Amino acid sequence: MAENDAYEITWLIRRLFRAMAGTADQYLSVLGITAADRAVLEFLSAGEPLAVPEIAARYDVSRQHVQVTVNHLLDKGLVEANPNPRHKRSPLISITTDGRQLFSRIRRREHKLIDELFSDIPESNRRVTRRTLKTLYARISEGESS
Repeated sequence: MAENDAYEITWLIRRLFRAMAGTADQYLSVLGITAADRAVLEFLSAGEPLAVPEIAARYDVSRQHVQVTVNHLLDKGLVEANPNPRHKRSPLISITTDGRQLFSRIRRREHKLIDELFSDIPESNRRVTRRTLKTLYARISEGESS
């Protein structure tokens, strides 16, 4: 692949990421939450209560950032903190019924948007794109841990 092709692909990924983030920010702000809030709700929607450090590790962000997000979700009643038998100073955070209902609404909307976005892209192109993005992500992730 020519160097210009690789650069253009990288540039397009950045632009796509910003455009998708902007779209998400718009519809999430109407619901009174942020993209970070949404991400934490997704982690907790699996049902397993997690401590803030566990969420941070899975989300690959700082513990402090997750703590601010969790505090926001606690204030909104979308998550709750419960005693953690493994660590007294780090409660287990779980999603509330309201949080689960909100996240379900968000997921339904996202599925609709994603279906529209991909509606005329052949499955074979999607598979190639998925493999390519996974490879690029793995290479970047490996570089970060070195």
